[in-house]
Amino acid sequence: MEVIDRQQALLTNYEALVVLTEDDEQQQQQQKQHHEKVPENVTTLKFEAITYLKEMPCASQTPEQIAKLKTELAAYELTTAEILQIIDLRPKSLVELFVIVEEIGERYTEEEMEQMVAIIREILVCNEPQENDSMEVDGTA
Repeated sequence: MEVIDRQQALLTNYEALVVLTEDDEQQQQQQKQHHEKVPENVTTLKFEAITYLKEMPCASQTPEQIAKLKTELAAYELTTAEILQIIDLRPKSLVELFVIVEEIGERYTEEEMEQMVAIIREILVCNEPQENDSMEVDGTA
């Protein structure tokens, strides 16, 4: 995959992970064949970015999930930036959605907001362990 115009489109974290991983693999193959040395700072930056993205929700996403989510959320007329943030951050509650969508309380009813969260939770299934923010029964945290 080759990026022709860097300002042409915004990428999700998943797409950035794919581009970086493919570029890294291609670079490693070229190094083996041509014994070219790649600047260490470029290698380090790419390694750190890939490592970070593999720990994010995007590591378990698929292109099909992203396409389906975009289709399902199209009815809500979200901006491109809002859709990208939803894909990248994978909000699991109304509070998280409030942070992402600008003027959400004015644009949508509470029922519509809950429907959006339900769609996101259904399509972008979370494979991460859930955090327990509640207090223990005996009062210790």
